[in-house]
Amino acid sequence: MLRLQICVILVSFVTAFDLKFDYQIREGNARFVENIETNLGKNIVKIHTPAHNDVLESYLMQDFQKGKQIRCLPSLRQCRLRDIDRKTSSDAGKVTESYVHSWNKGTNSISSTNATVIKEMYYVDGEEVVNTVELGEDLRTFYESFEYPLYIEKNIPSDAKVLNIASSSGRRFKRQFQSLNNGCDGQDPKRVFGVDSGRSCNYLKICEEVAVVNGNRVFTDCDNVHITSPLAYVCVCCPWVTVINPKGSECTCTKMS
Repeated sequence: MLRLQICVILVSFVTAFDLKFDYQIREGNARFVENIETNLGKNIVKIHTPAHNDVLESYLMQDFQKGKQIRCLPSLRQCRLRDIDRKTSSDAGKVTESYVHSWNKGTNSISSTNATVIKEMYYVDGEEVVNTVELGEDLRTFYESFEYPLYIEKNIPSDAKVLNIASSSGRRFKRQFQSLNNGCDGQDPKRVFGVDSGRSCNYLKICEEVAVVNGNRVFTDCDNVHITSPLAYVCVCCPWVTVINPKGSECTCTKMS
């Protein structure tokens, strides 16, 4: 059910308050509601995406003043911290403004068939965050409410070798690599990145270009955006491996236990 907690005509004047609104999403055969919350004064965006298709339920908080974001995944009982990618992320002002524009147009729904897909590639190497003071009060309170371990995500290099992990979603981390059970037949093992089953994602309407029409400021270019993030981990594998078998002896990843 669509809900707008504060009247849209007051958006410019309520920078100290949280605005809550929804998008109706259609992805393949799945239909669901994505909940969004923004705080213009703190420049914070929160997004809850329910589980659907192969997507895991996720709670995302982005603090644009700190330049950090945390995504918590209840099914994996873990949270993930990384820097906000400002090339693919929109701050609280733009997210709110774009929603108000869609509200006024009567288009609060998004379909995956007409959304621009942005694929973010990050991995977790098992490094757990111990000192959370630098996160600030808002991110720290958000993360602590889940009572999950918090791991650091890092960007996968564009030239890295990325392999699929065969059916292993939900495994917990090891703090370090285990040695390979076979010696790779005397060949040197390679560092690769393993992509697990399941992913996280969120949808947004983002309006970029602004023009003045009849003295009014209007958007001329709005797009539906689908940001998707596979679950990826750093691994060491024998050089001939093309698919990572979590029960095999030719690869070891920080996540498997």
